[in-house]
Amino acid sequence: MFNRFKVARLFGLAWLALSLSGPAQAQAQGEGASALGALKRGVNIVGYDAIWVDPAKARFQPRHMQAIRDGGFDHVRFNLHAFAHMDADNRLSAQWLKTLDELVDAGLKAGLQLILDEHNFNECAKEADLPSCRVRLQAFWRQVAARYKGAPDAVIFEILNEPNGAADAVWNDMLAENLAIIRETNPTRRVIVGPKSWNSLDQLDSLRLPEADRRLIATFHYYTPMPFTHQGASWTPEFQKLSGINWGTAAEQEKLKKDLDQVKAWADKNKRPILLGEFGALETAGMAQRVAWTAAVARSAEARGFAWSYWQFDSDFVLWDMKADGWVKPIHGALVPEKATAAPAARATDPALDYLINTPRVTTWSVYGDGQSTQQVPCAASGKVCLRVALQGAKPNVWDIGAVAPLQGSIAKGDKLQVLVWARLDTEDAKAQAVAPMMLQVGAPPYTAVISGSVTLTSKLEPIAIGGVAAESFAGGTVNLALQLGQIGQPVVLSAPYVLKNYKPTAQ
Repeated sequence: MFNRFKVARLFGLAWLALSLSGPAQAQAQGEGASALGALKRGVNIVGYDAIWVDPAKARFQPRHMQAIRDGGFDHVRFNLHAFAHMDADNRLSAQWLKTLDELVDAGLKAGLQLILDEHNFNECAKEADLPSCRVRLQAFWRQVAARYKGAPDAVIFEILNEPNGAADAVWNDMLAENLAIIRETNPTRRVIVGPKSWNSLDQLDSLRLPEADRRLIATFHYYTPMPFTHQGASWTPEFQKLSGINWGTAAEQEKLKKDLDQVKAWADKNKRPILLGEFGALETAGMAQRVAWTAAVARSAEARGFAWSYWQFDSDFVLWDMKADGWVKPIHGALVPEKATAAPAARATDPALDYLINTPRVTTWSVYGDGQSTQQVPCAASGKVCLRVALQGAKPNVWDIGAVAPLQGSIAKGDKLQVLVWARLDTEDAKAQAVAPMMLQVGAPPYTAVISGSVTLTSKLEPIAIGGVAAESFAGGTVNLALQLGQIGQPVVLSAPYVLKNYKPTAQ
């Protein structure tokens, strides 16, 4: 018989302490995407991934969203080359939209904020192409804005990446016409807009923003000095034969300071938040030089209150090594030094943690359904952090409201799986009890169950657990833990979730 108290005891008190902990700040974004702060640290993703043409050949996987969140980032910037996926009537293909929906869903479940950046800047740069660009850009925003009008505030729109060339002369008109389309269906959605000439900081003064619209974020991109950051770049004839260019002299560091001070002065004058939407140095610059420049830009932006999005996760300027399936540690450390230098001390406290196939943090929970709200609260048992889910009455179906947490690890047929969460009903009634289904299930229709069971919640913070054997195999990033709360009808408090594979506790 699967005994939840025995499992919890054998996993050790250290595990309980870790499960209810997490950084004291508990991530400024709160529980998933439902409690938002300003953008802080992010990364550009999926601009040049096969996922848009053939999802079976995708490099980027849903599990990478959680890896990005766990790596110290709070947002991602989707680089959307959407024009190629429009028909003759400028309608986006159903498959392209389905892929976008799936990525948005994965990002929200990981607790990330998501920037939908229309990235067809090259198609708008030539005089002959500009009329069709304007038509297609408006068609894009009519479709995408309407599709995501009900999305959480975590979803942010960016009208067009790096307007340049022929678009420069009419950029403020293009900005206004597309912002008007967005505001028809998304009156309070955050929208990112940047200046002409490749989102140049020197062109911020040319940007014309509606004074009354305070849900706008101004952006600029920074690759200065270009001979350093783009040395050896095959797509730029000016720099493709360059090599051995260094960075870091006193004059170069002073240039960085003055450039970002210029942006700060504009932001203060216009009372607009700032996103440094792209920055990075190509691999040909050499690792030591890249690290120095990347760290200097990131810290300088943060010192002035700017959010930033590094270019980019994969492809080139790489932050994540797809072959090694992990961070390029020097670049990751330059961007998020506290994450890169954090010692994995917690894992050494309990051998059970070596068998985890999920990330045991409160922030991995994503709660869906109408009539619920969430907030992080102290856990009475340990003084640490749990997630409180307020429920406004019971729903007709158990699945109408649920808490979901993603698994990153793969599952093979025959694997023995164990799930443990500390939970309680938030009530003064000492006799209160409620039963809820808990399961591991595939994260897409038909939501096939891997293992399942029922758990009983009381007014005491106690372990709830299920266990079982997988009847088939599942790839990493395709399975979620789900706790169905639709018929509970009263507030519930949840710790971080733990999912273990093939763990054999030893008696103590």
